[in-house]
Amino acid sequence: MRLVSPGGKGAQVTWLVMTGGHKSAWLLRGRRGAVTVIGETGVAGIPPGARVAEVRLGGRFRLDERINAAGGLSVWKATDALLGRPVAIHLLPPGREVPGHVVGAVQAAARVNDPRLATIYDADYGTGAPYIVSEWTRGTHLEDLVLSGLPRPALAAAMIADAADALAVAHEAGRPHLCLSPRCLRWDTSTGLKITGLGIDAALSGADASDPGAADTRALAGMLYALLTGYWPGDEPTALPPAPSHRGHVYTPRQVRAGVPGILDAITCRALQAGAPRSVLTPAGLAMALRSVQRPSYPAMRPADGCAPVPERGRRVRRARSGVRHRTTLLRPAA
Repeated sequence: MRLVSPGGKGAQVTWLVMTGGHKSAWLLRGRRGAVTVIGETGVAGIPPGARVAEVRLGGRFRLDERINAAGGLSVWKATDALLGRPVAIHLLPPGREVPGHVVGAVQAAARVNDPRLATIYDADYGTGAPYIVSEWTRGTHLEDLVLSGLPRPALAAAMIADAADALAVAHEAGRPHLCLSPRCLRWDTSTGLKITGLGIDAALSGADASDPGAADTRALAGMLYALLTGYWPGDEPTALPPAPSHRGHVYTPRQVRAGVPGILDAITCRALQAGAPRSVLTPAGLAMALRSVQRPSYPAMRPADGCAPVPERGRRVRRARSGVRHRTTLLRPAA
């Protein structure tokens, strides 16, 4: 890694960033310069929103703004000075050898090719200050999107169908995500949907699952539930309010928000119970189910047992005649 300092070629410069509280130092050494950052996190030591001018990793990537930091890792928005484009950089703990499984996961994720998955551009595993460079994704996090106002059910179904299609490509390549959260999915009105963190997040956090397909499917179903209702059905900490529940089972989307089509209600519940009988087991299966919603006709589906609380008293249930297919024009994707 090479650090280019404001003092000129080959100069050494020290930045002190005082944030108060417990202070620890980072010394990033390169061939021609050094930077010392002191802060309360001991990771990158820079408060969120701060700018670090003229620091370039590999003589190319300028750190602009720290997005988050935890456990000795930090994620930055940076600028690729060579190509003049924004990038995302995972800055790893200095002075340590990068584990082989992390290197392998990043290499495998870089080979997955789908425009809806954030691309990995570059990496440097030198012990001075290892880092991973990936695509900077524009748009709004799903978390913020839900908090600002719910989309129409048709758009919610189309968004998660796209996400499920993209993850189906990753699963086919043998690279599940395993760390999907509302902040891993971004939506932009001009570029569409983008999923971040494939390969990187799971490798750095040590996440694993006995059934990767079911794990990613449940996470996608949680995002669909959030887009339909404004609530989060999982146990993971998010900015969204927790979904209402009854005796350990979350209420179905139709019981939380009026106007949710019954077919989307059933698909969401089955996917949330991925791994149970009659559930949607894989991202590809979820994508197929959601795409079928956009067709003019479909067979009736029963809600999953684990997602159905006690029905409302006095509620009239209309029973469909056997062999009749229901038709709808309400679920065409929004223009």
